Amino acid sequence: MASESPSSPSNTASPSLLRRAGRFIWNYWHWPVLLGAAVYLYLQLMPPIDLSEPSKPAPPVEARTLDGETFRLADHRGEILVVNVWATWCPPCRVEMPGFVDLQAEMADRPVQFVGIAVDRTGENLVRDFVQEYEINFPTIHNPGVAARHFPGNTVPRTYLIDGDGQIRYRHTGLILKPALRDAINELLDDAS
Repeated sequence: MASESPSSPSNTASPSLLRRAGRFIWNYWHWPVLLGAAVYLYLQLMPPIDLSEPSKPAPPVEARTLDGETFRLADHRGEILVVNVWATWCPPCRVEMPGFVDLQAEMADRPVQFVGIAVDRTGENLVRDFVQEYEINFPTIHNPGVAARHFPGNTVPRTYLIDGDGQIRYRHTGLILKPALRDAINELLDDAS
């Protein structure tokens, strides 16, 4: 009676097959990692925005803008407000700001108003330079106290969506990109009509 040799395929994998599998893993290990990172980033940058329930009434913000005007949230009842708390030294703020500028321009004929609250403690000139560099087309308040009092948090950027009834419908800490924000604004506009 013949017995199978230890190197037979039914008992162990051939050394060349193991080497090929090892090379494959070594050459392509990064694809699952990259895919996982892409999914994570997508969920961070394009978060699922749940507007189903108001969380609380918007605070009674009244502050001077860089243009010297007085901005009052209460003056914008009936409009969708996007409040963004940011800083000039914040890289994610620099990434998301052009999208906010684009959306304000796109929605100029609709009841949508963006407002920025800069929390820089280094002075108004730095904030003015940032506003000019990014061609910010919406009111900007430079007042860390306003942000701390009405929209508290330790991380920037922070973005709040306020509906036409003055209710905060969504808050997000971290970078948020234009497509996700556009969808949420349009949903709030549809709810109002």
